[in-house]
Amino acid sequence: MFCKRKFTTATLRQLRSISSPTHQKNINFIAFLLCCMPFAFSISVISASDKEHKDKFTIKSILMAIKMFFYCLQYPIFPNMVALLYCVLCQRCYSFIGSLTQEVRNMSPMVFGPSQQIYILRRKAKVDGVLNNIQNVFSVPIFFMLIANLSSCAIVVAWILEYSLKEYQSFMIIGTVFFVINSFSSMTAVLWMAGQVPIQLQKLKESFYEKAHLRLISVCDLNEPQYKKELLEKPDFVLTGCDIISLRRSTILGVFGTLLTYTVLAVSIKGNGVNERNATCTV
Repeated sequence: MFCKRKFTTATLRQLRSISSPTHQKNINFIAFLLCCMPFAFSISVISASDKEHKDKFTIKSILMAIKMFFYCLQYPIFPNMVALLYCVLCQRCYSFIGSLTQEVRNMSPMVFGPSQQIYILRRKAKVDGVLNNIQNVFSVPIFFMLIANLSSCAIVVAWILEYSLKEYQSFMIIGTVFFVINSFSSMTAVLWMAGQVPIQLQKLKESFYEKAHLRLISVCDLNEPQYKKELLEKPDFVLTGCDIISLRRSTILGVFGTLLTYTVLAVSIKGNGVNERNATCTV
């Protein structure tokens, strides 16, 4: 993203020219919560650790809190900020596509002539350019962000398998809850918002075809130019992560199903290992 910062700036300016920001207060509130998370996480972990060892705040605790703050700032806060920017861009794109779809639906077949069809196609071409730029800038960062979140979930599963509930300390519980919430929220938000783009594009295709078909039936002019092929013959656009992971809503079930499968498998392997050790000790 740093190498493509100029390209990113141009993309943001291009998006600003075709779409106005929405839900700005909610976005600012989420960004504010993300900025507060490192403070809350470092203080809560150090407090729980000191309470566990019956110590008071010392210089060592303060230094540890600073270390935890920067650690949390590196991950997961910075990747979450990138995910938030990505979700905002996707939201503005599919909102613009949704407004185009609504305009097409509100037009009567008699009004939806060649000039209006060209007008809709030109506006769609602008958002197509923005989507291609977003894919170019965020493809690799989003892929590694998803891998980082999956790795974080794997670490939490390893903690659960390594320690029993009695061995779990307070700061470990705080860390588990913190990383699980951040990882699942970030992955779900990215896949949900990016998955909305192909859905809205498909709705636009269907509305455009339906209105153009009604226009053809109403006017009965076979010599009139038909532009619906320009939209229907174009392949469906789907945002991807490094051309490896398709960012669709169905991917959410795939990711969670994979995590659940390997968690159950690891738990069963651990249970079989414990039973074998107990049987050996008994013999």
